[in-house]
Amino acid sequence: MAYEALDNLQQTLDQILNHGDERVITPSVKQEIISIRIQAVVLQLNVKHYPNKETITEAANSTHEIIEYLFSEENVPDGESIDPTVRLANRLREVAQRLESTVGDVVDYIKGNDPISSVTDSPDVSSSSRSAITSSKDDDVVGFEEDVEVIKDRLCMGSSRLQVIPIVGTGGIGKTTLAKILYNDSLIRKEFSICGWVTISQDHSVERIVSNLLASIKEISALRDAKSDIPIETLICEYLKGRRYLIVMDDMWSKKAWDDVKMLFPDVGHRSRIIVTTRLQDVAAYVDSSNFIYTIRLLDAHHSWKLLKRKVFGHKDIPIELEDIGKKIVKNCGGLPLSIVVVGGLLSKIHTRYSWKQIAANGGQLETIIGLSYTHLPNHSKPCLLYMGGFPEDYEIRVSELIHLWIAEGIVTLSNGSKSLEEEAEDCFDDLVERSLVLVINRKFDGKIKSCSLHDIVREFCVKEAAKEKVILSVMDYLPTPILRSHFVPRLIKDHHSISASSYDLHLKDYVHSSHIRTIICTPKKGYRSVGFVEKFSSVRVLHVLRRNDHWDWEPGQVFDLVHLTYLASNIPNSIVPSAISRLQNLQTLVIYRSEVRLPMEIWRLRHLRHLIAFSFQPLPNPEGENNPLENLQELSLATDLVCSKRMVEMIPNIKKLGICYSMEKFDADAGYHFNNLKYLCRLEKLKLEMRRGISRRQLLYEMALEMRGGFSFRQFLDEMVLMRGGGFSFGQLLDEMAVDFAFRLVNEKLVWTSFRLVNKILGWTSFGGADKRLGGLNFPLLLRRLTLSGWMLPWRDMAIVGSLPNLQVLKLRNYACKGKYWQTSNGEFRELRLLLIDRSDLVYWGTAAHHFPKLECLTLRRCHGLDGIPREIGDIHTLELIEVDEQSTRLLLSAEKIQKKQRDSGKRSFLVRVKRS
Repeated sequence: MAYEALDNLQQTLDQILNHGDERVITPSVKQEIISIRIQAVVLQLNVKHYPNKETITEAANSTHEIIEYLFSEENVPDGESIDPTVRLANRLREVAQRLESTVGDVVDYIKGNDPISSVTDSPDVSSSSRSAITSSKDDDVVGFEEDVEVIKDRLCMGSSRLQVIPIVGTGGIGKTTLAKILYNDSLIRKEFSICGWVTISQDHSVERIVSNLLASIKEISALRDAKSDIPIETLICEYLKGRRYLIVMDDMWSKKAWDDVKMLFPDVGHRSRIIVTTRLQDVAAYVDSSNFIYTIRLLDAHHSWKLLKRKVFGHKDIPIELEDIGKKIVKNCGGLPLSIVVVGGLLSKIHTRYSWKQIAANGGQLETIIGLSYTHLPNHSKPCLLYMGGFPEDYEIRVSELIHLWIAEGIVTLSNGSKSLEEEAEDCFDDLVERSLVLVINRKFDGKIKSCSLHDIVREFCVKEAAKEKVILSVMDYLPTPILRSHFVPRLIKDHHSISASSYDLHLKDYVHSSHIRTIICTPKKGYRSVGFVEKFSSVRVLHVLRRNDHWDWEPGQVFDLVHLTYLASNIPNSIVPSAISRLQNLQTLVIYRSEVRLPMEIWRLRHLRHLIAFSFQPLPNPEGENNPLENLQELSLATDLVCSKRMVEMIPNIKKLGICYSMEKFDADAGYHFNNLKYLCRLEKLKLEMRRGISRRQLLYEMALEMRGGFSFRQFLDEMVLMRGGGFSFGQLLDEMAVDFAFRLVNEKLVWTSFRLVNKILGWTSFGGADKRLGGLNFPLLLRRLTLSGWMLPWRDMAIVGSLPNLQVLKLRNYACKGKYWQTSNGEFRELRLLLIDRSDLVYWGTAAHHFPKLECLTLRRCHGLDGIPREIGDIHTLELIEVDEQSTRLLLSAEKIQKKQRDSGKRSFLVRVKRS
């Protein structure tokens, strides 16, 4: 009861501070409220160790009652001689002093009985993360069928003016899920030429919203480099003017957030639409211009039961002995989809009537359900889930980084000798997803999860429990305002070895007890750098700076004094890693958020290094003078112009993941890159080989011409040119434009191939300005499971070498990895291949047979506009589950649908055809 009373008190105080009448909340009143808030936090920190908890409960409840009375309508002043705000401040001061007396008793007791005081138990958390329910596609749709149809009509029909459609509902009811169903609907996508998604959240900033919107709308993102002199806001607005667009603004918490960004969205009569999801009715009413507010209802009994059955048993029948107790459990959930999904994740792991009866007896409160699901986790999975509470609200967590952090923290251990730490961590993560405790945000082409997040209510549980169990303390959740943190952070972190904090918090000077901190997850805040924090956190082992658009750099001279570091992820000031890195002899993971990073020779002397990652590295220093290999190194990406010499291969003998990029302008197949030595990397499982070329404006126009074959209109092309020209073209460039302009006119007249021959002839290009660059000496290690080739323009016949790899399961051919119109596969190739991706190719004819890909499960074809169709033999592959094509490839979609009909006629109802936006 003490925890609950203190929680209620703090929530009321926060509500007054954030939403109170400014005429009443004067500086003196605000100061007293903050004082009471701090006293409440002190009590919450120490309540666990104070035996007479009833005293704390009584103090918190009485304070709460007085606060509510002082700010109630009954207490409105009526002709008093004294200034009412002065009277209010005086009364609040009395309340603060009375509460301070209780705090003094508690602190005195703990000081006398336990020298290590101020422990953390149940922090107060504001919930604001995205409201998404992510399981299977079928699960998502259950109960939303009617909602989808109603909103779909609003999106596709009605006024030609821009309309905002608010979706309102409580947390966990499925607002984001409904928005995602609409956003990904193929018919809706065809209605809008531009679609974008951005999550707002409580802690929003205009810069972050604009940047995330830019990243979501790839068409604008591609133009940013071409017109870097135009402000991003102007670029977005101008680009949207000539188009019909659909924007989803998820998780909006304030009117101000809408006022900050509404100027980005022009209303020029193209029937554009904006979907806003929010919990707040007043925000919905504010953003809406048509008096249409869609409120999501709780699921009825029928849909609740259907969702639970789908989550627990898929499409199988539920055992008869579990049906009655299952219906009782789902009734307890009260129709809240998140409750049903989470309890379904728990029930899917236990199929005994006795266990189900125990769960039914615990009621249907969502917090209780989450607690039950946590209790039933394997012991080794519990800290993994709680650790995720250290990431901020609405943060999209990269699964690869999460796994690296789990390992660096030592919370993942080996269960037996057959699996690596990374494999154990992946199994643990997959289990959390299956239990619906973790949301899937993005998947890779092979179905593996790329990024994830936590629902706000699950995250609230994790933040509290993680602090209680000393897994990690989220400072910004515990003390939500900078004023509170400036006064109380040093004491708050006294008993915690792992913290999640902002760069502002690390910037605070008064850190008396910080040398014990081992882990810092840092959220960058604009204007605060890491200057001076090293002396305070001299024992830190894990320093993970989140990837945010407002970069935060560490000072190289300081970070290399952190000699205990095992994990470092951050941006760096100038792309140069100095030789002082040799001091970090315990370093296992180095992640740098920057391109063209220059590494010193000393990098070869970090014997414990497991992961070496950057957006790209400059050519690695020659290791010829080094004697000892990096035997622990498992991942290196992205190395530029890597010479695979015998010595280089010997230095990384146990590498499992390797990414290499070469420059087409500098590449010479005879220059001695020694690709044949790749076969000696006997443990290599994942390899990415990329050929990049510098893209001139001519080449960009040409590639736009290729995209035009996918169905772009001539008007869209002109719009692109208006944005890109800006008045700075020479006469020669203008001729180039005219050539492409004329080519596009021919495209619109269906004279496709004539137009491309014309472009080639006028602009003088052959294969984008480069001769046929062959990847000489193709010789891959036999253990290779995943291979990505990009930009190499290899003859299709070279795929026979790739097809002979005995363990290859994933093959991605991107950006003209292969060149030529014909590809004929042969018997005995691709025996283990599960996924094949071809993205951007001039392939016209593909000859194959079902037994050439005997285990293929997923085929993805994107921007293959010349391909005359998917071979019908692909439809005879018994293992095939999914074909994915982009929306511009009409012929491929038609042939995919024929294959789907063939598969379903043969009884395979699960076979899917997915249409992706180009």
